[in-house]
Amino acid sequence: MAYIVEGLSKHNQPSSQVRHIGNFKTLPIAIAASKRVIDQFLLREYSPGTTAKVLFAVYQNLGEFPYIFRDDDKTFNVHGFNHFQYALERCHEICEGKKAPPSEKMK
Repeated sequence: MAYIVEGLSKHNQPSSQVRHIGNFKTLPIAIAASKRVIDQFLLREYSPGTTAKVLFAVYQNLGEFPYIFRDDDKTFNVHGFNHFQYALERCHEICEGKKAPPSEKMK
């Protein structure tokens, strides 16, 4: 079984777009790829003085939402990762000055 990560952008417009992010052998690797997509967006959009609430609102409106599917039954957004919850947590960490994603801290 493999995991497929797709990103949904322009989700608040009639012409939403789906981007294939990648195929991954394990769920933890697919989750890490999804987190990277969110981290890259948030770090690009962050500027000093931005609050977590504002940064999260920007993500909700303009960010790419990663979803994880299993290739065996195309399960929509497998259990184990919620992009909104992760983005909200990262907004708080980034705005408090903890910019490195958790996966980077372990290296």
